[in-house]
Amino acid sequence: MEKININNLNNLYKILTVLALIACVIGVIFAFNLFREGKLIGSSASNVISVTGKGEMDVKPDTSSITLTIRESGKDAKEGEGKISAKTTKFLASIKSLIEEKDIKTESYNSYPRYAYPVNQIAKIDGYEMSQVITLKVRDLKNVGKVLELITTAGINEVAGPNYEIDNIEKYKSDTRALAIKDAKEKVEVLAKQLGVDVVRIVSFSEGNDYVPPMYMRGDMMMKATMQESVPAPQLPVGENKVSSNVTITFEIK
Repeated sequence: MEKININNLNNLYKILTVLALIACVIGVIFAFNLFREGKLIGSSASNVISVTGKGEMDVKPDTSSITLTIRESGKDAKEGEGKISAKTTKFLASIKSLIEEKDIKTESYNSYPRYAYPVNQIAKIDGYEMSQVITLKVRDLKNVGKVLELITTAGINEVAGPNYEIDNIEKYKSDTRALAIKDAKEKVEVLAKQLGVDVVRIVSFSEGNDYVPPMYMRGDMMMKATMQESVPAPQLPVGENKVSSNVTITFEIK
């Protein structure tokens, strides 16, 4: 069996040690250069300034939502359900050429007893009340007035809306965000010049909540209409909705 040369092992150990030291020195130099250039991921900057930017635009709504409540009553639950079902079916048939089925949504359906309270007697059920709340999404705004007219003709007196909304709101949020970022960058350039500093990089970004107030009109104008009355379709100006974005950007300076 060959004997291990101790001297050769010592020499190998020394060589590996020197190589390890060289690698450590190179790593330290590389890390220092990255830090100096502001490229270390997650590195914190001691000298920073924060600015806010805002972007907004006026956008014409392209959809409208109308919420209506259909109510009926009966001497028992079966009669009440039959009445409300017939009324709802007839109304939905009247608007099928104006609104797609996917844009008709039942929000709630309620059935509850109506009580009578005779003098000196125990309360007893005197009938049933039924209500169905439906939301309609009208994509062709020219049809909003026609839909309201059909609601009135059907004898439905509880109406909320129309609310004018923007269907593809994310597209406009992206556009206003870009405007807000541009606004923030322009502000920091002016501020840096006034302070006599240079902007190095962005170290943090945050975005505030966007708010798009819907434009709406109440349906109270139709509350007194009956099925026998001929009610003309109302004139409903659409106007514009304001879409806005707010951002806060923190910049490292030197």
